[in-house]
Amino acid sequence: MLLDVFRKIWRPHKLYDQFEMIISAILLVIIGIIIIYSTTIMVITLIGDVNAGVDFSDQNALKDTFGLILTILILIEFNHSIALAMRRRSGVLEVRVVILISIIVIARKLILLDYAKTGLDTLLGLGGLALSLGALYWLLSDVERRRPPAVREE
Repeated sequence: MLLDVFRKIWRPHKLYDQFEMIISAILLVIIGIIIIYSTTIMVITLIGDVNAGVDFSDQNALKDTFGLILTILILIEFNHSIALAMRRRSGVLEVRVVILISIIVIARKLILLDYAKTGLDTLLGLGGLALSLGALYWLLSDVERRRPPAVREE
């Protein structure tokens, strides 16, 4: 019975499509484990800070906690994107989704950056990177909006 269901699901797909689905499922599980691990580390760190009496107005304690939360949100977004690609059976992730995740990672870096110790060249580089990724995301979204409804893959 289960074997028949498995055959019905996999029969229409070519060998490479099956390979992509298997690898995506493995990545989904691995990233899920990393999310659980990161959440556990965040909770342990937060409990340790509260028990140690760390003043949460301390900039380093806030940055560490907020950095862990942002990391978990990035991982969840990445995992969601993989799951969505698997549900659509579209194979790999869309470039637009990868660019969006990259923007979130750069935003995390900018939020947690110690501006007092960071050089101007680093700030200009990160600003240029954020600006170029934002422009690329806008261009890709604009192309998607202009595409006729019959051509869209949704």
